[in-house]
Amino acid sequence: MSQPASAPPIRAVFLDFMGTCLDWHSSVVRALPTSLTEETRSDLALAWRQAFFDDIRSRPPGEAPEDIDVVHERLLRRLLEEGLRTNVAHAFSDASITEAVQAWHQMTAWQDVYAGLAAVRQQLGVEVFVLANGTTRLQLDLVRSSGLAPVIDMLFSSQLLGVAKPTPEIYKRALDLVGLGRDGPGGAVMVAAHAYDLRAAKAVGLRTVYIRRWTDDLDETDDELLVRENDGYVLDDFAGLAERVPAAAEEADIGAAVFGYKKHADGDEGVGTMDLTEATPLLLGTM
Repeated sequence: MSQPASAPPIRAVFLDFMGTCLDWHSSVVRALPTSLTEETRSDLALAWRQAFFDDIRSRPPGEAPEDIDVVHERLLRRLLEEGLRTNVAHAFSDASITEAVQAWHQMTAWQDVYAGLAAVRQQLGVEVFVLANGTTRLQLDLVRSSGLAPVIDMLFSSQLLGVAKPTPEIYKRALDLVGLGRDGPGGAVMVAAHAYDLRAAKAVGLRTVYIRRWTDDLDETDDELLVRENDGYVLDDFAGLAERVPAAAEEADIGAAVFGYKKHADGDEGVGTMDLTEATPLLLGTM
């Protein structure tokens, strides 16, 4: 099947930030009271993150974004008050809760991200934008603490755009602001470690690449579904992204490309744990 002539080339890559590009887990675990065991701190951090996504999903579509620091504090206090983690609440004071909330402003990037984004910009000549829920202050702090400022062209927060993911309008407004609204959303790729984000982006017409990170989407256990839903599926890494993104336009009819998808020794197909450098170089395609 030939590529439709109307399919636009990829001109922009939109990124989710926390989880996708940034290791939020290490930062938050370090900020939680050290009187708790590392395992307890890790469990609490993961529960806190999941509570954030549950809160997003519970909001009415189009509702104005709430300050993310306020949300994080409210959700942490709720977790502690509801006793979801045994013998945890006693370790916290108001000051330690504030310290934990501020940890979301200081994160390092996953080791693969800087090189992967630099290659996308240099080899493809596309622009790279952050499109994520949160405040602009949060994004400014994160782009500095992570060292990713040189490989990101612009930050689009839900606060700045006036609407939060997964409301369709946030993707449309971002496309309009970078001059892609008229050309159609197919000229942009959304890269994220969150299936709800990519489902919303794809519904608007963006191409999508799913990044599997161990810290996020703990309730998304059907990898084969994620493969089918997205134009690309990547295991734990931004490596090779620059080589595969253009094929989202060039080979849009071949189905989802899977990076790290292999046959197991027993012959069954599935998502393996191989490094991307060993993965079959399938092309990104549009479903």
